[in-house]
Amino acid sequence: MEKLRAPERFNLDAHDLADAWKKWKEELNLYIDLVMDSEDEQAKVKLFQYLVGTRGREIYLTMAFDQEPQNRTLAMVLQAFDGYCNPKRNETVERYRFNMRNQNKEETFEKYVTELKILATTCNYGAVQESLIRDKLSVVFKIHI
Repeated sequence: MEKLRAPERFNLDAHDLADAWKKWKEELNLYIDLVMDSEDEQAKVKLFQYLVGTRGREIYLTMAFDQEPQNRTLAMVLQAFDGYCNPKRNETVERYRFNMRNQNKEETFEKYVTELKILATTCNYGAVQESLIRDKLSVVFKIHI
């Protein structure tokens, strides 16, 4: 596993910071699970500090923690960055994005459905999420028939 490529530096200037953070954090967690000792929290935090880059380290230093640096776990650090990278979402805006999303000409049906499902996850639809996706698809099909 020593030849496994580490995640790229995190881009804190990404257009969709929340989405970029979610994907980068997932890659980081996979990498750490595969190459590091599960007991060494300080090493995990140091790896995070390295991979998050200069700007990320600057942001990290501004964050308030209840623990001294040597007692922080990776989970604590990731939770703090979750708060930074995931501002509170506006449900109305998220639902508007979902409802306005149409299938692109070169987009496969499967890709379109996947994109709708991704958009719906931020809409707080709860138990009716799948039925709303189905309803949106039936409206699209009616327009094209």
